[in-house]
Amino acid sequence: MKTGLFARAAACVLVAGALSVATAGTSSAATAELNITYSCNFALIGAQDMPTTVSSSDLPDSAAVGVPTAASNTTVKSTVSESATTTLGWLGAKSVDGTMTSNVPVTNGSATQTLTSVSTIPNTPVPASGTFEVTATGTFPAMTLANAGTATITLGNAELKLTPRYANGDPTWLGTITVPCTVKAGQNTTFHTFPVA
Repeated sequence: MKTGLFARAAACVLVAGALSVATAGTSSAATAELNITYSCNFALIGAQDMPTTVSSSDLPDSAAVGVPTAASNTTVKSTVSESATTTLGWLGAKSVDGTMTSNVPVTNGSATQTLTSVSTIPNTPVPASGTFEVTATGTFPAMTLANAGTATITLGNAELKLTPRYANGDPTWLGTITVPCTVKAGQNTTFHTFPVA
């Protein structure tokens, strides 16, 4: 049961990444933000909902056919629950860190390319009680669009790798866990749309 609660903590962190997001830019910068919920599958406790907020301040407001876009920055924020904090404390964890690898589909006319975005969860202190926020940051690689019209960036599935650590920096006995996460059905996944000429 306690290990299961930790898994929920990992899920919350994921979404703190979680999860990373597609971005791109060749022209003036555009901003975007989206609240989305992932379902993360833990072997011991099954699927767990994970709400998260993904944002970027330097997405493209336009792009040119055949011209690679610039890489963009992304931020993914999540609040770890009080029960998860308690479980991390039971594990002896004083901090957590990890990575999140996200699939980001980009639709441009009849073509869709799925790019990969990686974000880093920095070493984040775990408080003695209550909730705490974890913020992951990353980048989305350059992309080349083949069709004039529009391009739409959406948020896809992700994989989290999370490591809880003792005060001396060593991993706890649980080690690093890997958690697959899928976007829950029925919600808006569109992150950003821009013209392509």
